Amino acid sequence: MDRRTPMIAGIAFAALYAIALLMIPRLPGIDEPGSDIVAHVKEHAASMRMQALLLAFGSLALVVLFGFARELLSGPSSHVFTIGAAVLLVQVFVATWFTAGLALHPEQLGSATARTFADVVTMWAPMRTIANIMVAVPILVSANAGRSPRWLGIAAAVFTVEQLLETITIIGPPGSFISPGAGMNFYLGGPLLILFFAALGVALSVKQHLSVEQPLSVEQHSEESGTVDEPEAVDQPAE
Repeated sequence: MDRRTPMIAGIAFAALYAIALLMIPRLPGIDEPGSDIVAHVKEHAASMRMQALLLAFGSLALVVLFGFARELLSGPSSHVFTIGAAVLLVQVFVATWFTAGLALHPEQLGSATARTFADVVTMWAPMRTIANIMVAVPILVSANAGRSPRWLGIAAAVFTVEQLLETITIIGPPGSFISPGAGMNFYLGGPLLILFFAALGVALSVKQHLSVEQPLSVEQHSEESGTVDEPEAVDQPAE
């Protein structure tokens, strides 16, 4: 594959997820009544289905990115990364089932049903933090071992710490910045996730570019210094 593929996948993921995140307001909080959710779905039903489509294509790009990132890893870190990547993707799919499903028949949606489905979707963001940590920590380990750029390791460390702090949203009180699905998940965790995976794509492409250039530079240096190996002379038998 072209060495630019990871960067293209990372940027595509970032663009699609960012548009999906911004195209509609987030669902009413856990302190809001079900009637508010029904009104939200009726107003944004078409956009919610379009959001599902963007998330679907963005997830395809994320799979490609994960495939390249897996090549950096070995041992237990590679297994942790694989499990974390799978868990993250499954969480995205399940959450999208519920949000897009709500938008299929908005006129028939009841308050109790809307509130229940919204609560399930709301808990996706807090629980996503664990999957993100499972993906970011192996990248950090890889950077510490010198198999990926140091700046990517710093980005992974920052993302890991933020996600650890964000786990507080699992038990955050209603109506607060740290309540499930509220500001910390939407305005802090979401953008950081997008930026981290975009950075991962760029780093993977840069690494592949350097790994291609390094053997070429060694070969050119050998030719310039005249250290090309010559075949050894073979002694001729005496006549």
